[in-house]
Amino acid sequence: MFSGDTPTLSVPDIARALQLPISTAYRYISALRQAGLVEETDSGGAYHLGTMIIKLARNVPRKRLQDIALPFMQKLSAKTGEAICLSTLHSYQGVCVERVEAQHTLRVSHDLGAIFPLHAGASGKILLAYLDRKTQETIIRDVGLRSFSPTTITDRKKLYAELAQIRKQGYALSDGEVIPGTFGIGAPVMSCKNKVVAALSLSAPTDRIKSRNNRQIISLVVQTAKKISEGVQSQEV
Repeated sequence: MFSGDTPTLSVPDIARALQLPISTAYRYISALRQAGLVEETDSGGAYHLGTMIIKLARNVPRKRLQDIALPFMQKLSAKTGEAICLSTLHSYQGVCVERVEAQHTLRVSHDLGAIFPLHAGASGKILLAYLDRKTQETIIRDVGLRSFSPTTITDRKKLYAELAQIRKQGYALSDGEVIPGTFGIGAPVMSCKNKVVAALSLSAPTDRIKSRNNRQIISLVVQTAKKISEGVQSQEV
């Protein structure tokens, strides 16, 4: 019941959520309050998680990022039929740390441990977009903006504008920026501190992805990244 969207709940809220009589919900809340698992808000009338439950949560073994993400990645691949990749930042490059292969014979394949640039491709641009401007400038200065295809962004001003647009809309698109003939859609996996911890991306042959409902696929990628983010954030109590 308690979540980032609903950090506080009243007893009637809790009774409705659990389909309990209000008198029963009051007894449960009273017991939880005595155990330090919930606390009443300063204004009264509502409750939030208590310090004791936070202490208990800290003792729960943490899952790896890949373990959190993989079930969601598999569902996304099942819905779309396309290849799904989870990538993280490694020095000034991105690296694929988990993948789910596409179901089609003609497909885009990702190798675990494969590295890729940050200024080209959906995953790379996601990882770069959510870094602070100083770090972005350092990476671009030291690595450069190598051209991989006619659609690779090699102009700094255009790249900064693209990164700003990615942050605004919450996803990145790549039309053959690294490998001609492939199309990528990426979205950020975020921590509690609103820092990007990974990029989730879907890749497919350009002709196939453009023949489908792009908006729907983008939404699926973004929503899956948000679910993985929630899983990551639940480990950060």
